[in-house]
Amino acid sequence: MIWNIEFKGKLKGSIDQISTGKELPEGSVQFKEPEKVEKAMLQGFLYTIPGVFLMLLLAIFRIVTTYAKPEEMNGGQYLKTFIPALVVSMIAAYPAMYVHEFIHAFLFPKNLKKQIYVHPESMTLFVYCEEMISKARFIVVSLGPAVVLGILPFLIGVIFAPVIPAQIMVATMFFAVISYMGAMGDLVNAFNCIRQVPRDGKVFNRGYHSYWMR
Repeated sequence: MIWNIEFKGKLKGSIDQISTGKELPEGSVQFKEPEKVEKAMLQGFLYTIPGVFLMLLLAIFRIVTTYAKPEEMNGGQYLKTFIPALVVSMIAAYPAMYVHEFIHAFLFPKNLKKQIYVHPESMTLFVYCEEMISKARFIVVSLGPAVVLGILPFLIGVIFAPVIPAQIMVATMFFAVISYMGAMGDLVNAFNCIRQVPRDGKVFNRGYHSYWMR
């Protein structure tokens, strides 16, 4: 194993089955969070809307001001730029789902045991670790993929648009938006941690749920 990361593959049934069953430490408080993955994803989707809306506005502005104004390009020219870029970004988004989880895992302390699962029932991948980490570390672990695969590529596309071909820039933008939306569950975890966990709190998992304690 690299960095104590183990890829476990598909998990059938409830996520709770992977819990070691260790007794919860005294003083543990369960996160106030959705009881089902589907509800968490819906909540996360709502959290992504403001960011996605802002990213799309900035992308459209940058594309129009950098490459061509709408009146200078016909529909066919736009389609030749956008459709291949969208296809490429969607293809790239599949392996990026696995990269997403490895980013989570690498952001945990190296000495902790991390397991990566594919959960077909909820159409998600996730990292599982039962060891305690600080509130700040949990937030970094949660938001890492959204930053690395979403925000940073988007900013690179915006900044370097004048010196890269339109299709590459647009593909980068699409990929960034898709990756950011793929972090919807992570946004829920980060939001819950920020709101519920004291500054000096520690966070850990048992099955599906997250817990905190001082």
